[in-house]
Amino acid sequence: MQKKISFSLVFTQTCNFFRNRITQFVLISLALSLIYTFFTFFFIKENNLTEQIYVSQNLTKYFSFLGLACLLNIILKAINIATVSNLYVSDKLNLNLLLSKTLSNTLKIILFYLITGIFIFFIAIMLTIVIIGLSIILPNPILLLLIILVLLVPMLLFAIFCNLFLGSLADPNQKSIFELISLNIQLSKKYWLPALLMLLINIVFLIVFTNLVLKFNNNNFVLDTIFSFISIFFDIFVTSFFYRLYMLATHLNNSALPPKNNDEHQNNNYKLII
Repeated sequence: MQKKISFSLVFTQTCNFFRNRITQFVLISLALSLIYTFFTFFFIKENNLTEQIYVSQNLTKYFSFLGLACLLNIILKAINIATVSNLYVSDKLNLNLLLSKTLSNTLKIILFYLITGIFIFFIAIMLTIVIIGLSIILPNPILLLLIILVLLVPMLLFAIFCNLFLGSLADPNQKSIFELISLNIQLSKKYWLPALLMLLINIVFLIVFTNLVLKFNNNNFVLDTIFSFISIFFDIFVTSFFYRLYMLATHLNNSALPPKNNDEHQNNNYKLII
């Protein structure tokens, strides 16, 4: 029995799954990119909404806009996860399943962000107190280097945990949010290496992609749609990767790691399509 989950195993299976469902993923990505671009282009850019909020210095409008932007991205992520979930159990898109999973995922993602936000808030308070104390005895350059070194590993582990959690929402057999949080904390510590490699690929993509978007940012609807399509398509791939890692890890923990092609999840009583 295989004892480890390699990055190449997860990546290859994810690529195979994507290749066999490329038409469905392209259609979903194209539809979402058109909707997202239409909303941002005509509602925000054409009305110079961000500039109006900045000039007005109205905090209520600012936080309302920020909340709307966050909600839009959460819904978009929830749809991506629902798409992965749908296409893992069937080779056809099911509108009812997509809608129900999107609603469920949206609520769980919001609750997850609230829980992690509260946790980060209290951690930030404690770190601030520690930093204030250290600033008295350490020079600023050394203190800054120490902060970076101390926070780097926890930040990477937290990013891995968040991606694993979001990927696990694609599982058709859903656990409660607290069970998922607890399970993914353990999986993040145990299978951090393949997750880290995918995370680094994601970071490199975001850096290159952001620079490309800024370079060609000329308020062109077609160009904005293309950029949105690439971003959504890649995000679905990343979500698929972390769900695949989650699935393999949970099966390995149960001493029932499926074979490379994963034709069937006997324990979960549903068919996994590659």
